Amino acid sequence: MASFQARERDPLLDQGTQAALERRGKELLGLALIAAGIAVAAMLGSYSPDDPSWISATDAPVQNWLGHFGASLAAPLMMIVGLGIWALPVTLIAWGARFVTHRGAERAVGRVIFAPIAIAVASVYAATLTPGADWPANFGLGGLFGDTVLGVILTIVPLGTIFGVKLFSLLTAIAMLALMAFVLGFTRPELRQFAKFL
Repeated sequence: MASFQARERDPLLDQGTQAALERRGKELLGLALIAAGIAVAAMLGSYSPDDPSWISATDAPVQNWLGHFGASLAAPLMMIVGLGIWALPVTLIAWGARFVTHRGAERAVGRVIFAPIAIAVASVYAATLTPGADWPANFGLGGLFGDTVLGVILTIVPLGTIFGVKLFSLLTAIAMLALMAFVLGFTRPELRQFAKFL
């Protein structure tokens, strides 16, 4: 019986080239995440309740920097999550920077999946803050989600409303900072280094 020895084929690219391509790919992904984060920040920063959107039918000119698309997206996000949505561009930019600098990019998948929870906690924290005069009157700084969660908690907790809001504001601020540090991929050594820098 004749046996044929299969000859191994040489790889198309050597290991050094593969590693270099992988690094450049991560850097490109990082730049794309930073660009997306800046675009989301621009959209949220130029949000105006007077812009035409799914929620508001008006003939007023669009003030959002991303035009009709930005206005149509920013209005429901602000109405539902309020200022808590700012955790999204922060997360995108931070992970983009991690991919570009190759610092902790391997932690991305295990950490980013908790970003919606961090956004929700940020929304509840924002609901404990007092809105300014230019904020729409039909929902608070935490959007409808933050207002609803805060209202439910204040009815359950047997504390006075003013004291309850202040206590809950402190607790949610701590929880938000801890969750954002986790979601952004910080490790204890990095946090210690950051504390030393401060």
